[in-house]
Amino acid sequence: MKKLALFFVLVSISAMSFAQLTLGGHYAYNSTWLLNKQVFDEGKEMDVAVSFGSYYGLIAGYYFSDNFGLELNFNLNKIEQKYTGSIDYFLSDTLRNPYNASTILRTTDIPVLMKFGKSTYFELGPVIQLVNKATYSRTFDELNSFDPGWYNSHIYSFSDASSIGVKSEFNSVGFGVAFGFGANFNIIEDVLRLNFGMRFNYILTDLQGINGLGLTKESFYVTETGRVNFYNHPLYGGLKVGLVYFFD
Repeated sequence: MKKLALFFVLVSISAMSFAQLTLGGHYAYNSTWLLNKQVFDEGKEMDVAVSFGSYYGLIAGYYFSDNFGLELNFNLNKIEQKYTGSIDYFLSDTLRNPYNASTILRTTDIPVLMKFGKSTYFELGPVIQLVNKATYSRTFDELNSFDPGWYNSHIYSFSDASSIGVKSEFNSVGFGVAFGFGANFNIIEDVLRLNFGMRFNYILTDLQGINGLGLTKESFYVTETGRVNFYNHPLYGGLKVGLVYFFD
């Protein structure tokens, strides 16, 4: 028993001898998506378009050895999903009214990452996402109240929307996973390092929310099959750069 206790003491002392605190900041530019099967299944009426966002934040880490550490981030994040589509005019099988739309989420993301390696590294861990703000915008090519549309067996009234608040339609908290890889380059030997990396984030829980036309899951325009497939899972990832200070 004494030998076992002595072993754990020695291991603890060894880990403390390699322990190193890190603090810093970073910025990431991401490809961003709100994954929603109901949107993907709509055809000409609704589809996603390539979208981009970014986050910036603070880094706090603790390396137990040169090969393993933990890192906590506090990131202010923007996720945008652009949409494009067109809606049939009422009593017409050929004329359609095109539109463009976008949903923007402003979130606070808190990832807790295991870091494998220091000069070059792989990282993996859970992320908590807090939805702070959500807005929706939409623009149709034509607006005419006397010439309505026809969507999913219902008359549809064409209208534009400009940055309307839709935060109440989204769940306020999401849980996901983040992973990435990168390298730290010395600016001041073993003290200040420039970080380059790639990181990807996927929110596993359903944030609910809206689709490309700004409709919720409960809208009568959404079919029964559409309701089954209606969800929003943010996926975003890209390049990030930062400065990290390593304390002795």
